[in-house]
Amino acid sequence: MSQARVLYDLQQLDSEIRSRKHRLGEVIRLQKEPPALVAARERAAAAEAELQRWRARQKDLSLEIGGLNDKARRSEERLYSGNIKNPKELSDLQHEVEALGRRRAALEDEALTVMMTLDEHQSVKTAADAEVEQLAGDFRAASATLNREQQTLAMHLNQLLEKRQRQAALAQPAPLKAYDQLSKQKNGLAVAGLRGNKCMACQVTVSASTIKAVNEGKLVQCDSCDRLLCPL
Repeated sequence: MSQARVLYDLQQLDSEIRSRKHRLGEVIRLQKEPPALVAARERAAAAEAELQRWRARQKDLSLEIGGLNDKARRSEERLYSGNIKNPKELSDLQHEVEALGRRRAALEDEALTVMMTLDEHQSVKTAADAEVEQLAGDFRAASATLNREQQTLAMHLNQLLEKRQRQAALAQPAPLKAYDQLSKQKNGLAVAGLRGNKCMACQVTVSASTIKAVNEGKLVQCDSCDRLLCPL
């Protein structure tokens, strides 16, 4: 087998390896949570934080109302016990009971508002959770497929790299060095096929002497694009 054919076949392997590596990188990136799911999780977390804030306010109001009820009950018991005879003390106690009642009514109104607000935020949280679950479910299904593809790609890449190692061993040091240098310069296309008298890379007709040398199995370069030529 000519060195041109060895390098041409090596290039075919390198091209497939690059393609598989590129796809593997895409598959790995696609297994990261998509922006839509990340944003949905953030909305759900924000909804949960807001819900907890209103629940805390509801608890505070409940405790405060309970404290007021106890205080009002004790004050009313004193007021109606008949033990207090001083008119001013009775009047002050009456005012205290009335003030406690007004404060309790205001707190109960606020508690009602908080309860309705809680219902609204619970609805928002429920919707946000449902969105997360839907997107997460879609992502898990896609990830399972991508994970299987990743495993297959990794296996094929390993096989290709082993095959490349065997193919590269068939190349002589000087041609292999020229191939590596041209691959870097020519965007991975170091070897061009020669069909008839035309270079298939640059589509330029090469000289008769170049054709003769290629057909003799010599390693020569295209007169125009400088790629190594391999007869097809």
